Amino acid sequence: MTLHEMSKEYRANTALLELRVKQLQAAQRLARQKEVRFRLKRRIGCLRMLINESRKAAFEMEHYHDRGGVAYDERRAV
Repeated sequence: MTLHEMSKEYRANTALLELRVKQLQAAQRLARQKEVRFRLKRRIGCLRMLINESRKAAFEMEHYHDRGGVAYDERRAV
């Protein structure tokens, strides 16, 4: 599997996570108990972190070869 193919998979999975967040937000609006709303809010927060990480990983895979290695040649270890 190439990086481009992997990035497509990450984007597709991100879309599924975003859909789940919308479903949980709808459930949160309808929830009557404070504890249920709180748990849904925490779950939504966790999913948002996963979404952000997934987007970042997909972007890195899509643009991996854009750098050409030059950015790493100029770095020095401290």
